[in-house]
Formats: sequence, structure tokens, C-alpha cells
Amino acid sequence: MENQNRSVLSDEELDALAQSLLPVMREFFSSERGKKIWAEQLEKIQQGKEDVA
Repeated sequence: MENQNRSVLSDEELDALAQSLLPVMREFFSSERGKKIWAEQLEKIQQGKEDVA
């Protein structure tokens, strides 16, 4: 897909985004639901069902 709309973020915007998302992501993946989803995803990857980027 060549003509995708892309937003270009500055380094400062990317840093701010990462700083706001990282704590929430850590909290989610340390929860029981997050651990379950992560384990399921790893299993799919190991079985070759998912493309790894």
C-alpha cells in the first residue's frame, strides 16, 4: 500500500507518546488478562500462524 496517510511525529511527540503509553502497557501485561493474551500470542507465533514483523 503505497498511498497510506501517514502522520509525521517529531522526536518530542514520539517521546511524549511513549512516556504516556509505557506505564499503561506495563500494567496491562502484568495483569492476568494481559499475561493470558501474551501467552496466546507467543503460542501463535511459535506455531507459525502469525507473521512476525
